[in-house]
Amino acid sequence: MEPIPAARPFPAAGAGHQESQPGERRGLFSCLFSECDDPPFNHSNLEAHLLETIRDLYEEAFERLPVHAMPVEAADQLAISMRKGGLCLGLLDPVANIILNTIALLPHDFGDMADKRRSKRLAGRRDSSSSWNTSWVVPSSGVVTCRRVTWRSIAVSSCRSLVRFMVGYFGCLSEEQATRYLHWAHADLALAVQLVEHDLRAAHVAPPDPASARTQAAFKYAAICGWHPAPDDLLRLHASPLPKQRLRDAAPFLNKGGRKLTVHHVITIMDLLRYQEGAAVDLQVNLLPSARELVVYCRNLKADEGNLDISNTTSSDDFHMVTIKVERHGYHFAALRSPEDYRSMMSSCLKGAAEMHRVVNSCSSDACEYTLSLRMRLYDMIHGFYLKVFAMLPSTWLDLIPHILYAGHCYGPLDPVSNIITNSILHRLVRPIPWLGSKIKVYDILDTLSMLRVEVRSLEGLIALVRASSKPRCSTQQAMEHLSCKRCDLSQESHTSQQFAAAAAAARHPYDVLGSSLAPSLIIDLRRMLATSANGRISSESLEQIMCILKETCAPMCGPLLPYAAKLSKEAKETLLEKRSHYMKMKLFIHAELAQVLKKYAFEHPLEPKYVPSVICGLVAASESLDRFSYHVNFVAASESGIADNQLFFADINAPFSHPSKPSFCCRLPLTSAGRCYYGKASARKIVYPDSSELLECDCDITDYGTRQTDGMLEPDFVLEYRRDAGFAEDLRKYCEEQKKRDEY
Repeated sequence: MEPIPAARPFPAAGAGHQESQPGERRGLFSCLFSECDDPPFNHSNLEAHLLETIRDLYEEAFERLPVHAMPVEAADQLAISMRKGGLCLGLLDPVANIILNTIALLPHDFGDMADKRRSKRLAGRRDSSSSWNTSWVVPSSGVVTCRRVTWRSIAVSSCRSLVRFMVGYFGCLSEEQATRYLHWAHADLALAVQLVEHDLRAAHVAPPDPASARTQAAFKYAAICGWHPAPDDLLRLHASPLPKQRLRDAAPFLNKGGRKLTVHHVITIMDLLRYQEGAAVDLQVNLLPSARELVVYCRNLKADEGNLDISNTTSSDDFHMVTIKVERHGYHFAALRSPEDYRSMMSSCLKGAAEMHRVVNSCSSDACEYTLSLRMRLYDMIHGFYLKVFAMLPSTWLDLIPHILYAGHCYGPLDPVSNIITNSILHRLVRPIPWLGSKIKVYDILDTLSMLRVEVRSLEGLIALVRASSKPRCSTQQAMEHLSCKRCDLSQESHTSQQFAAAAAAARHPYDVLGSSLAPSLIIDLRRMLATSANGRISSESLEQIMCILKETCAPMCGPLLPYAAKLSKEAKETLLEKRSHYMKMKLFIHAELAQVLKKYAFEHPLEPKYVPSVICGLVAASESLDRFSYHVNFVAASESGIADNQLFFADINAPFSHPSKPSFCCRLPLTSAGRCYYGKASARKIVYPDSSELLECDCDITDYGTRQTDGMLEPDFVLEYRRDAGFAEDLRKYCEEQKKRDEY
């Protein structure tokens, strides 16, 4: 085994991000053996082939176990454990995953059972009733069958768990796509993940990090879907670190194509897994009967195993707080695989796909799942830009949010976040909303489609900008590949005013966005002003300066506000009043609940700043599979002191008059990775969720209101009255008629 690098506990695989030009073809792993193929491929055949591959892996794994070197009852126990929960789910090669997951389910006294010396008579006997022989008697029927046939049930479970891991980990894949990637990877999960990242042009292609919450949530979700008897144990097996020397001892018989195991090897692995199990009791707390004395037991870990951290703090209310943290160090089983092996396997897969390339050069139709995955990935990326903007705005500039929702598109001469802010400020100058100032100081986003609308249109503008700039003109799919590679940041590319106009037209922007009219020196000034301060926010002074610059630069666009020309019917006016009334009631209720869960959060996290709700940036009714009626909310919270950064939160709020089985709660979300927030044409997961197997399992917020729903009347249209023309009155009339028909139906 090669030395495990001390500075990097998880080895990254694959080359880093490489620049590309529109037109470079990817997606073959998704498109081959699909509807895009020529001729179209039957998915059931591919799934059957994957199952056969997995059954072969079980045969290989069982042949590597020392079944002929131990008593019959011990060998039977190995076979039972493998059939019960020896999934090929993990980040080692599939055979090693099966072996590891099988041994993890063995009883603690298996070592005594297996270590009994077998007599020559036992060693040479072929008992047809033993489940480890090549021929096996099925207990229920007494029929003699091939041992390989008996792996079918666990192979189906493994296939299901692998597919569900891929779907849960990425979110933007269908089960059919996941099956194709696993087919190309020969059921090697870590390799399949990298094939997807390669196709979607990730900035860095690497296997899943077993220490990340995203990977762990997908692992547990997959184990549950694969009917594993102990999903938490499987998660701990692959996510808990081990000391370098202990892992090194297991390497020779867990590497791909490793040696046949002996009984001693099996016991060594069991000892390794027992060490992992001990992590649950590294820290134990016992409150003595007097209730005035607390005893804490901490494991005495060696230097290479972990460390104990004890800190003392005094809070503002004169309470003394002691925090004790036990943290284990080491490496995960995934560290046994080298980056060189991954690169070799990736190259082999790429070569195989290129040799089988029968699809058209670019397939941008709605039937192409790869194109849809690219689009969903980009929507998720763009959604993250808007959340970052909400977190960057100072409290005095939250009235910019309505302008962000209507015209804050993320294309332009700057980076996406800066484009959103400058385009929104320009819209504030060109199209102010007088009604907003007198009624609502801060517009909270209490739906999901209003953000989705500006994100959908932003992507259409970005695609149009790339296509207008490429020579020869590229396809929509190729433009999306380029955007994925660039993370939607086209600021280093030059564009003409005509190209920006094409982008604005495609995005249905109310006017041409800032483009080539800005001088290079002015762009440099804007970038400097848009830099965040130490607390992660843009200063109000900088935003005021930007508004002055834009007002001077774009003076011809800033004409007088047009009079409100729309004549509304009585029914339309009543609809507006009803919508606004409901909005205000929900706004007050959700804000009050968020204040309460933030108080609870402060109590549970005493070392963090205390937060107050700032702005709500997404709300949806929770899935019924959560056994209660509640709302899922994304919101930005500001620190009470005003010193710390604004933070993005997720909250699960029980609805009023409900009978909740669980209390409301909130948790922080990282802004660096928006998480699974994907949009399809017919369905959508529309807000950002924490990495949780429970939320993956219940398919929260996967609704029938996808991107098709963004062209109609949305909540901000009713509450804010963006448009003041006859078109608004006509759209409102149509909406009222449609609602009336639905009520009658």
